Order: sequence, then C-alpha cells, then structure tokens
Amino acid sequence: MNNHKKDDGWHPYNNIDPIKAPDIADKLLNEYWDIAESLNIMTVLWEGTCLGFVRDGGYIINDNDVDVGVLRGIEEITEALEANGFVRKKKYRINWHFLKYDMLLDVSFDLFNNRFLQSFGSVVYKGRVYSTPYPVEGYLKDRYGNWKIKKLRKLWEG
Repeated sequence: MNNHKKDDGWHPYNNIDPIKAPDIADKLLNEYWDIAESLNIMTVLWEGTCLGFVRDGGYIINDNDVDVGVLRGIEEITEALEANGFVRKKKYRINWHFLKYDMLLDVSFDLFNNRFLQSFGSVVYKGRVYSTPYPVEGYLKDRYGNWKIKKLRKLWEG
C-alpha cells in the first residue's frame, strides 16, 4: 500500500494528496491538459489548484485533489479521459471525479455563467502556461476571502 494514501473520508478513493506526490500530480494534470487542448476544450485551474499555483507556486497542504474547470465539453472530455486510463468515479452536482495514479482529478463543468470566466488569465508552473479565471485575484477573493493567508481547513469526518 502506498504510504501517501489516507482513508479518512476526506480521501474518498484512498487517494494521494497532490502536495505529497507533486510529480504524480503534475503528470495527471499535464495528461488532462493535453487531452483538453487536443479537443479544443477551454480549461482553467480551479479552486485549490488555482489557489496553490497562484499564491504558492504549486500544490497546497490540505488539498486532496487536482482541480480544473471546463466551460463546455464535459461529455467529450469524459470520453477522452476514460479512453486514456482515467477512471470515472462519482458525480457531485457540477463536478466529476476521476482517478488515475491514485490521484483524484476533480473536473467542474457548466461554469459558463461564472463572472470570472468571461475572459481568462494565466499562471506559469514548471514552464507550462495554465489558464486561470480572470481576474484571478477577484476569483480567489470571492472563493476564499483573504486568499493570501495560508489557512488549514478542518478535515472532513466520515
């Protein structure tokens, strides 16, 4: 058993936190990003992954997944991900979970009405340019409040 894994409810598939295995998280993210680009599906870094890349230059503690968002094309991206070894797991309202390399990819969709996705910004991580909501500082403030201060969230129970 991989010593990075946890089974505590916060890790629904006994998955690895990206910060504990950043090379694996990078591989997962880049495979996803390449697939989305090949399908011409606009993707943005979302939630904790966006926060970490913008604020800290990488993944953050207490984030259990790699988060991305798509405006359209969830059916096409889902089919392509599954064809490339991503295992579709659970759907939560406007999120699909996929698992690969014991890492959780959380894809948010139906985001076309989000005011921070009317245009796009970018962040560079390890030499690759990733799209972000725009203005990213407004998105992060709206999502996290004072996003510049690192906070540890209480882990979910059960």
